Amino acid sequence: MSQNKIPFLDLSITQAEKQSLLEAVERVFDHGIFILGPEHDQFESQVAKYADRKHAICVGSGTDALYLTFKCLGIGAGDEIITTPLSWIASVNSFALLGAEPVFVDIQSDLNISPEHIEAAITSKTKAILAVDYAGLPCEYDKLKEIASKHNLLLIEDGSQAFGANYKGQKVGSFGIASCISLNPMKSLAACGEAGVILTDCDELAEKLVVARYNGMVNKSHCYEAGINGRMDTLQAAILLEKIKSFEHKIAIRRENAEFYNQRLKGLVETPTCPTYSEHAHFLYLIGHPKRDDLYQFLENAGVEARIRDNILICDQPAYQHANHEGLVLARELVATKLAIPVSEKLTPEQRERICNLIEQFCEAL
Repeated sequence: MSQNKIPFLDLSITQAEKQSLLEAVERVFDHGIFILGPEHDQFESQVAKYADRKHAICVGSGTDALYLTFKCLGIGAGDEIITTPLSWIASVNSFALLGAEPVFVDIQSDLNISPEHIEAAITSKTKAILAVDYAGLPCEYDKLKEIASKHNLLLIEDGSQAFGANYKGQKVGSFGIASCISLNPMKSLAACGEAGVILTDCDELAEKLVVARYNGMVNKSHCYEAGINGRMDTLQAAILLEKIKSFEHKIAIRRENAEFYNQRLKGLVETPTCPTYSEHAHFLYLIGHPKRDDLYQFLENAGVEARIRDNILICDQPAYQHANHEGLVLARELVATKLAIPVSEKLTPEQRERICNLIEQFCEAL
């Protein structure tokens, strides 16, 4: 990459960070327990405490987290799961693999699922609501919990993009019967490979998950039901134990970058909204412009990596052509205008100023 090019996401690490990670990895090599080693249990304990949850169950990926959660909650063929059409495909694949069907409802202007559209989509087959905290902003959980309770539905949180955020003082990772978190390298709390965690207060669910992530095995000798090999490696747990130390600091820098953009880009483009009772994690900083594609190309030509994210709704993917496509008016309108610009903790003040100057230049030329 050119020295003057601004990357969308810089995954390089400092020498000090590298040294601490190498020391953590070396400790694993010294004790030689590469699966379910002591670091694994330590990370489960720390991340559960962070999220104010009773249990944390480490798994191999965010997709494993979702799949195993739906499996252990008894979701299966003929069941319907109400969810958003705006997310990474794994959110829906996770329960579709079990035979359940997605029912998509429209989003709000903040890009999260609209509680007002959920009740009309509930049928006798509805078993759960899957809420996705898109781009780093928590969903409206008071309303979602009220709907779930009223209709005796399960509420599951996909907090992969918003871990580190909070809603009315309650942390992402603490909502619903279970919260599923991806910890892959793109996330703010990032392993050096695939990893995930399930957070829950339900003793029964936690017990089932521990069995299901190890091929349904108990005590390495008896298999009571079909499961998968979905455990987190000790090496990844050791790395995450180091990464979690600086996690909140990284989120704070992202918020600072986002606030700078909010001020500088006001009146030029649509900027993200966040209610006063929530704190955004800014996994993405999404701006809106009617000439989004032209702005994207303009920034790319100027050496700024931007991203057009999730512009194909899940319901429009070939695998889900059979699902409902009606009533997703705002989702279709917004994905056609949104552009993600660099917001990571590696962004320098000079880089973010340059990005703002370029966007200003583009808008003034129209």
